[in-house]
Amino acid sequence: MKPILLQGHERSITQIKYNREGDLLFTVAKDPIVNVWYSVNGERLGTYMGHTGAVWCVDADWDTKHVLTGSADNSCRLWDCETGKQLALLKTNSAVRTCGFDFGGNIIMFSTDKQMGYQCFTTMSPT
Repeated sequence: MKPILLQGHERSITQIKYNREGDLLFTVAKDPIVNVWYSVNGERLGTYMGHTGAVWCVDADWDTKHVLTGSADNSCRLWDCETGKQLALLKTNSAVRTCGFDFGGNIIMFSTDKQMGYQCFTTMSPT
């Protein structure tokens, strides 16, 4: 395996996350850009644009249909992985430092600078 150089951020990286299959790689940094890459060759597939501050965390759900991001702009955002369309915006009182999906992809959690513990929300109805 040879290393791949990914150039898609203007500031330092805050988190790198693979999807479950390992074919996609998500990167976030101290800039407002969220990138998705092919993990095999490092080709950038696209970006998720909408945050206005540093992005601290990223997660993809079990089947990589949705992407969740948390930012210093006091928001947690849910994205359609394929189209990059923002599906939901959760405003918070402080920066979102961690975020994630449950295994079913129906519940998200996030923590903020001011909130101790996790806040959980149902994001979509189970099918």
